[in-house]
Formats: sequence, structure tokens, C-alpha cells
Amino acid sequence: MDRSQAEIDDDVWDLEQDDISNERIIAAKSQAKLAREFSNSGYKAGIDVSKAERMQEGFDQGLFQAITHGQTVGNLLGALVAHRMICKKLDISPQVSNLDSLIMRLRAFKHTAAFDMTTTHITSTDLADITTANFKALVKEAETVVNLLL
Repeated sequence: MDRSQAEIDDDVWDLEQDDISNERIIAAKSQAKLAREFSNSGYKAGIDVSKAERMQEGFDQGLFQAITHGQTVGNLLGALVAHRMICKKLDISPQVSNLDSLIMRLRAFKHTAAFDMTTTHITSTDLADITTANFKALVKEAETVVNLLL
């Protein structure tokens, strides 16, 4: 059976080849394999580093935005609930007729609703989805009521 020169060169067990030729073939194949592995691992490492950096950036931005929205809603809720409690203690009616409704809508607000998302997790059936524009409108309405009460 006649073999081609490439087959003979690739056969590492062929006793007819000299040892230097075999070592060169093995070294060339090993070098090519290592180059592929290093290239792949370098690419994967770069992707992982990039993901970690971008995720941290996104987290930092989201955290800042969530804290800002939470403080806004918390301050407004505090002022409105305090006014309602004072009115109850003094046995007078609140100056604003929709005070309880406004407090309920602010309390029903979920964190995800402050951002550009299309749906929320509000359990009350009479409340519409709150998107960023609706959130801003709700905050503006609450700020108006708080300013009227001051």
C-alpha cells in the first residue's frame, strides 16, 4: 500500500521517519493548537471583562435613578399622609378631595414603574399601567397638592 508524503509526515508512529521530522510535525501541530486556544481564551476573557464593566455602569445608573425616584415618592407620601393624619386628629376634612386616592396611587407605585417599562406589577385593577410619563404626571400632581397644603 503506497502512502502519500503528507500521510507519511502525519504518521507519528511511522518508524521509517527520522525523529527530527516527527518532532517538527508535532511541534507545528502543538503550536497551531496553542495559538487557537490562546486566541479563543483571550477573546472570551475580553468579553467577560467588558460585560462586567458595562453591567456595573448600568447598575450604578439604575441605583442612582431608583434612589432619586424613591426619595421623591417618599417625600411626597410623607407630606400627604402627615396632612391626612393631622386632619383626622383635628377632626377636619382635608383641603383636597382626592387626597386618599392620590396616597393610594403613590403607595401602589412599584420601583420598575419609574423607568421606561411598559408594564408594572400593580395589583389594583382600577389603576392603569404607570410608565415614565405617567410617573412624572403622578409626581407633578402630588407636588401640586403638597404645595396647596403648605
